Amino acid sequence: MVLVLGAAGCGGGWSGPRTDASFDDASVQTVGASTARGGTLRLLVTDAPISLDPGNIGLAYGADLARLYARSLVTYAPEPGAGGLRVVPDLAEGLGRASDGGRTWTYRLRSGVTFEDGTPVRARDVKYAVARSNYSAELTDSPRDLRDVISGTYWGPYLDPDLDHFTGVTTPDDRTVVFHLKRPFADFDQLAASPQTAPVPKAADTKLHYERHPVSTGPYRFERHVPGESLTLVRNPEWSHDPNRAALPDRIEVTEKVAAADVDARLLAGTADADLAGAGVLPQTRATIFASRDRRARADDPLTGLVRYAMLPAGVKPMDDLHCRRAVQYAIDRSTVQAAYGGPLSGSAATNVLPPTFGFIRSELYPRDLARARQELKDCGRPSGFTTAIAVRDNRPGDAAAARALSRSLGAVGISTRITSLSAFKWGSTAGSPAYVHAHGLGIVIDAWAANYPSGYAFLAPITGTITKTGNHNIMELRDPVVKNILTAGERTTDRAGRAAAWAEADHKVMEDASLVPLIYERTVLYRPASLRNVRVNPAYGTYDLAALGAG
Repeated sequence: MVLVLGAAGCGGGWSGPRTDASFDDASVQTVGASTARGGTLRLLVTDAPISLDPGNIGLAYGADLARLYARSLVTYAPEPGAGGLRVVPDLAEGLGRASDGGRTWTYRLRSGVTFEDGTPVRARDVKYAVARSNYSAELTDSPRDLRDVISGTYWGPYLDPDLDHFTGVTTPDDRTVVFHLKRPFADFDQLAASPQTAPVPKAADTKLHYERHPVSTGPYRFERHVPGESLTLVRNPEWSHDPNRAALPDRIEVTEKVAAADVDARLLAGTADADLAGAGVLPQTRATIFASRDRRARADDPLTGLVRYAMLPAGVKPMDDLHCRRAVQYAIDRSTVQAAYGGPLSGSAATNVLPPTFGFIRSELYPRDLARARQELKDCGRPSGFTTAIAVRDNRPGDAAAARALSRSLGAVGISTRITSLSAFKWGSTAGSPAYVHAHGLGIVIDAWAANYPSGYAFLAPITGTITKTGNHNIMELRDPVVKNILTAGERTTDRAGRAAAWAEADHKVMEDASLVPLIYERTVLYRPASLRNVRVNPAYGTYDLAALGAG
């Protein structure tokens, strides 16, 4: 779970405005629309970005920030709501052209695009960027989605500098990039939207140190960067207008490692413009904001694309019985779980595996029904209920509170639970180990997931796929060939609506198995000071569109 978080609405459309229209405007429209240039955009972040190297970015806000200085082949449309999930040309002059049954994708670069030093961008710079980001032992913080689908083998440019040996990507001329895939993949434009396709000049690559000053192709270039402290971006004089970036401020200043309470205080005081990470304000700040009508009107509460859920591992009795799993589903009161996570501002009650992303069709197979839960217990031979454990990470108080709410709900039908807190640092070898889960009777495991890019396939494939000995994402141990076949067929479907239907069908099949209990679709409260202009949430990143913002 790392990169791009989507949040489009039901049946492939946007979720629409809230019933309460007194806040959250930027989720559905551009607030304070402006084309005025000038000023300094002041961004704060509580930590430091893991990397500013476009080829080594592992978080959604990092990809959002990278668009200020790195142009990928394609990107997401500069629109709020559902439109923001539309893939549009960026460095390339059009979307990818598929051939060979979807196994070959060709992109033609725009003419006249240069690096910040005036050197023309060439196709081989894109090829090199893909090679270094996906085929090296040094850059490990970003997903390897491109490598997973590109054909051939390659040791990477740091071990094998001869790019001719990287046959998975070819460059027949200076403006043409061709990707050769292992299998048809109709959503390849989504992968090409990754910052990993932003060109990198080979001569400028300093491996892990490249993040100190990536060579810009976007509207801004690095003026000063002290990792772990600050970043200053100024205008790139070699950049000309492109339709995806407003580029309003003259200067962007990022201050890192600011305490969360200080971030909130500066936003409320108007001495900072936005939280770079889009992590949301603290609960006490949220209360302050919503106590004031004026401040409430400047609050947004977008979906982040993250789904919090409970998995019921089939290898732990009695969760191997469908009726016992259904009993759990029917017994849960999602409103109490939602309250445990902080109420409606922290998340919407979830009823599907998929978040409200492309391919989402809302349904509710298991409304709370204690009578049906008791009947399912009878049908699984446990009329008096059973005992199991609920596993949570030790650094997630929200999950612990949700576990207590689940325990109370399940207790109403005779299902007794004990809550087991596991080290977050060892999660992959405990909750992510089927052997450990079985040995410790972890019949309910609370976890969360977000896709690397906004697609039903990107969300579902990892959590329903191969069951591994450690680091297992398919904690429910789903072994349903029907789901796998639907996903495989979907990734070969060239029709966008057809792919959406496939993801929705796969979602429904997983819910029928009853081994995943959706809890909430996460939301986070953002605050925009009066100084911030041209503000909109881009749902592909789950936070403000940094390329749109204006200051002052």
